[in-house]
Amino acid sequence: MARSFLAPGEEVVRTTRRHLSILARPALGTLVLIGILGVIGWFTGPRSTTDVVDQVCGALAGLLLLRFVLKVRRWSNERILVTDRRIATVGGFMARRVSSWPYIRIHDLGLRRSITGRLLGYGTIVIEATIPGSAPVVLERIPDPNGFYRDMMEVLTEGPLPDMVEVDRGRVETDEAVARPPADEADTGPLPRVVV
Repeated sequence: MARSFLAPGEEVVRTTRRHLSILARPALGTLVLIGILGVIGWFTGPRSTTDVVDQVCGALAGLLLLRFVLKVRRWSNERILVTDRRIATVGGFMARRVSSWPYIRIHDLGLRRSITGRLLGYGTIVIEATIPGSAPVVLERIPDPNGFYRDMMEVLTEGPLPDMVEVDRGRVETDEAVARPPADEADTGPLPRVVV
């Protein structure tokens, strides 16, 4: 499924999905609500002459269970891809949604791990774009976050870099000439502050 969104010649470095713990809150909520509906049906069912309350509670419990099954299905269909050109998320149950961030647009990459994340083996990857004022992309609950971060950094630092940079319309210089100014023009940083 996810490989159909790749460009020709694009290679996948890592494929993952969000950690299973992302389903803990929906599972717990579903179980608690079904339990409450069961208690309501049990207390009101024997005393009433009709089974309407039991039927409504059963229908609501069925809808809650269906909602949880759809969340599990959505989770199982979602993929996060690290390729040699970009990072992409592919997901959706009925309608597909694809988001991608080419490496040229990534300015900074961060890794955060809470205590719970360290115990359960997940973390959060924060991707900051080169576009000023844009919000960072947060990928939460990524399993094996250290490996994910390491793979992304390897691709970002060792990936194919352009050999030439175009400067001043038509004049082309190598990256080294653009990156290193002459020694007498090199910026030495801000001047020190002197307080008298």
